[in-house]
Amino acid sequence: MITPQLGNETIFSFFAENDSYFPTEQQVMLNFQVHNLDEMITHLEQIGVPLVKEKEVSEFGKFIWIEDPDGRLVELWEK
Repeated sequence: MITPQLGNETIFSFFAENDSYFPTEQQVMLNFQVHNLDEMITHLEQIGVPLVKEKEVSEFGKFIWIEDPDGRLVELWEK
């Protein structure tokens, strides 16, 4: 069972069908928040998981994309 903790968030973001943020053939994308994206990138490199999208920094945080074993994009972000 997952219990909520103060400061944790569950966010659902809806995008228009013609939005170019992620490929239209993928209808949903999982997005996981991490405490330290640079440490996560180092860990992913050590275990052989390539980045699909290099680190992007914006007013909303830092983001990368990886692929799950079935080829679906997964976003990791640091607030």
